[in-house]
Amino acid sequence: MGDNATGRVVVQPADLRASAGIAKGLGEELGAPVQNAVTASETVSGQLAGWSIAGGLAQLGTGWSKPLGDLRQRLADTAANLNSNAAAHEHNDRAVAGAWAVGPQGGK
Repeated sequence: MGDNATGRVVVQPADLRASAGIAKGLGEELGAPVQNAVTASETVSGQLAGWSIAGGLAQLGTGWSKPLGDLRQRLADTAANLNSNAAAHEHNDRAVAGAWAVGPQGGK
């Protein structure tokens, strides 16, 4: 994103969209493993009813469910924000280019 030779910051909308795709993909990839872990802890807890660790296993699944769900949502929000940022940069680039293409206004 930056140009170290000149000290300028250069934002490429394509780079923002690529980053958004990565964030979205990570969030989606977490879905199945998170659900599997929660389901497995609940299943094992039920199978070990009467054992002292059964309650802890049940809490493990329910305890991690919300934070991991929040992580997935944060990745989805990050992806949406990066895509919005890319669109805003493209809009601004077009607006600036259009302003320069029109030429100066005023009297002669």
